[in-house]
Amino acid sequence: MKTTLPNKIETVEEAKKFLTDLYNNNEAFHPDDNAHDIIWPDKPNPSKEELDKLNELMEACYKVCDPCEILVNLYA
Repeated sequence: MKTTLPNKIETVEEAKKFLTDLYNNNEAFHPDDNAHDIIWPDKPNPSKEELDKLNELMEACYKVCDPCEILVNLYA
């Protein structure tokens, strides 16, 4: 992955940075999707550990904000 995955997300600002980094690196996906189910356009695909971490981080985003809203605004 191009995006450096943070260890944790506990604030809206951390969530926005994480989601913006995914977007900027062309690695954003719908927050409700399981990262393991994504067809990644770049090779090599993220490792199992990275996919697990992506799911964990997306769940953490939902605890502090609506990640869908943030991503929609990035695409607008």
